[in-house]
Amino acid sequence: MSSSALQSLLVVEMGDSVAGAYAGKLFADYGSEVHLVGAGPLIQGGNFFCSSKHINGPDLLNAADVVIQASSTDPIEQAIEPANPQQIVLRISPFALSGPYATWRSTDLVDAAIAGHLRLTGSPTREPLNGVPDIVHMAAGVTGFIGALAALMARARTGRGQRVETSHQEVLAALHQFSLLRYTHNGAILNRMGNRYSGPGTPIGAYECADGWIGLAISQSDQMERLLEVTGLKHLLDRDEVETIYDVMANQELLDGELVPYLKTQPSADLVELFQALRLPVAPISTMEDLITDPHLQDRAFWEIDDDGVHLPGAPFRLSDHTWSLRPKQKNEPFSSGEEPLERLNDGPLTGIRVLDMTRVWAGPLAARILADLGAEVLMTEVPWTRTPLEVPESLVNATHFFPDDKAGNRPWNRSGFHNKYANNKLSTVIELDKTDGRNFFVDLVRKVDVLIENYAPRVMPNFGLGESVLKDCNPDLTYVTMPGYGRSGPHADWVAYGPTIDGHAGHTWLTGYRNEIPWKCGIAWPDPTAGLHAAAATIIALLDRHCCGLTGQTVEVAQAETAINMIGQHVLAAQVDGPRQRWGNRRPGRAPQGVYPCKGSDRWIAISVVDEPSWAGLCEVAGLSDLQQLDADQRWERHDEIDVRLSSFTIDQEDRSLMNALQAAGVPAGAVFDAADVVNDPQLESLEFFVPLTHPEAGTHLWPRFAARLELTPATMRKAAATMGEHNEYAALQLAELDRSRYDALLIEGTVRTEPPE
Repeated sequence: MSSSALQSLLVVEMGDSVAGAYAGKLFADYGSEVHLVGAGPLIQGGNFFCSSKHINGPDLLNAADVVIQASSTDPIEQAIEPANPQQIVLRISPFALSGPYATWRSTDLVDAAIAGHLRLTGSPTREPLNGVPDIVHMAAGVTGFIGALAALMARARTGRGQRVETSHQEVLAALHQFSLLRYTHNGAILNRMGNRYSGPGTPIGAYECADGWIGLAISQSDQMERLLEVTGLKHLLDRDEVETIYDVMANQELLDGELVPYLKTQPSADLVELFQALRLPVAPISTMEDLITDPHLQDRAFWEIDDDGVHLPGAPFRLSDHTWSLRPKQKNEPFSSGEEPLERLNDGPLTGIRVLDMTRVWAGPLAARILADLGAEVLMTEVPWTRTPLEVPESLVNATHFFPDDKAGNRPWNRSGFHNKYANNKLSTVIELDKTDGRNFFVDLVRKVDVLIENYAPRVMPNFGLGESVLKDCNPDLTYVTMPGYGRSGPHADWVAYGPTIDGHAGHTWLTGYRNEIPWKCGIAWPDPTAGLHAAAATIIALLDRHCCGLTGQTVEVAQAETAINMIGQHVLAAQVDGPRQRWGNRRPGRAPQGVYPCKGSDRWIAISVVDEPSWAGLCEVAGLSDLQQLDADQRWERHDEIDVRLSSFTIDQEDRSLMNALQAAGVPAGAVFDAADVVNDPQLESLEFFVPLTHPEAGTHLWPRFAARLELTPATMRKAAATMGEHNEYAALQLAELDRSRYDALLIEGTVRTEPPE
């Protein structure tokens, strides 16, 4: 028997796609024998993508357990079909293989434009700004990996392989945090808000200090109170326009007017030390070089050093009984397959798996919801204060646009679209874990589940009396998934960590910015959704290990910072080999021209990427640049400024969608910079039935994105709207925990089990 399920797999990777390369890397690094066919330009990415793979080996297509067929710029023209009933074929392309965009070309810039992400980053008075190069494709790679793992679980249970498809567009549309739900709930359009995370609340962004930059993410009222106190800005609460502290948090101009000058006088290291001591989410903004010498990463032995002394990112997640390593593997025994009928997996490949979800905010709830979408029964074990307070101030309602029709209602904790998005398909029980009876009830639940997932700081579960040893004593077979920001060891283990602060600490902010200007915070906090994706993948790997190899009781650790560094792994390597990274804004070496250009109308733009000579010829034809058509790629790069001026003078009189269609018809990767309304009403996504309506008893009917990977035989399902708070208390207590009625009634009376927040 193999020591792990993936170790028995033969995987063939085809194409020139970063997404496909990362999916293949995850298979290879976690034990599979991966053969890369036609590596092409990805070899230039060095050992990051290829160190664990066999390069251009024998033709093993028919023998492979999994075939990865991926394309970065062009559509997949000849789709590989499964060679036998057990084979899984994963296809990743810019757009799906069907629908009105099926023949379109794309790049990471164009993907971000059409999926609504590009509009969220940059100055509101300038062109939208692309984020970390290729990160959108890396996210597509993880999503494809999850889809393939889910198909492997279905194969392990039924003996059947299947096709799995995903597209860059679907992945990005699924990874909006709240910009789409603000539109579906209130018609509100979220746009870029400057050098910060684009969303409600302040300060959440990049701030300059006396000697560098820090990232702040003050999102809770108690955090804001401590920040105002320590910075000497408490007098802002006395302003006439301020009724509650939420008024300060919603007013960037008011707060930053005094906070920015203060921070510029302070050394960054002193601020980080002070703010973290006060439990305020803060982190330094790191360069690529800073990452290599980071004491926390060194303490955790994160880096792998190759024969040339180059530091390679370590594991994006760690499993207690499953090896990760950077070396080519050889296939062991065949992957085991069962004979369950497909009909048993109507809800998805994880039908029959039970999960306790203790997560909050974004990364953890996303991971657990993906498991739910794939068929698992996910029971949120909520603590009473994690939704909303009993009364939600009007300023918070208006700032967030999370509540239907901008009305908090009588029970706002059940009406928040932000909570409900990540609670779809889940059940809810509410337990006060700081009470002995609540802890005992929770322990009874742990005995009845397969997976427990939480994203608390490492000290929290032990403080509840629910450390790892306690959980494993209750249920030796439990898969325990923990998602601390910096891992469970090292000098930063207990740091308060949110996605927007890790974004800077993990190097993302340093790679983002207008050309030759300051570092810039991306409009979404990429470390959150990418940690959620990796956690979902890691959980399924652990479940496969249990099902196929008898490995039970594994612990999965997903350190958000380490996952985030993997997402920029090729850039970390390039900085060591080629020197410090330059910020190119929307440009990119090897593509000329590439940029975001103004169109007719207020804040309407189009992203254009010239990737080869045919796309340059097409752009010249559409834009009337025939006098420049003879320029080769090097000449176009040298004259990029001139070409940008010519292009802008043409595009500014064009309607963005019409121009997008004309350029795509001419073979030019181009995309209008969509806002939330454009994404929700996009004809390509509509053709794929990507948005699913669900009716909530207190929040009404809204459209929600489904899981972005499409499994042919055992698809993910959207079965039910989010549970109301404590809706399944009786199910959890009486059926799962098997409490008697009198004990359950006592828990209700004493408030240990609840259906609303505390006063």
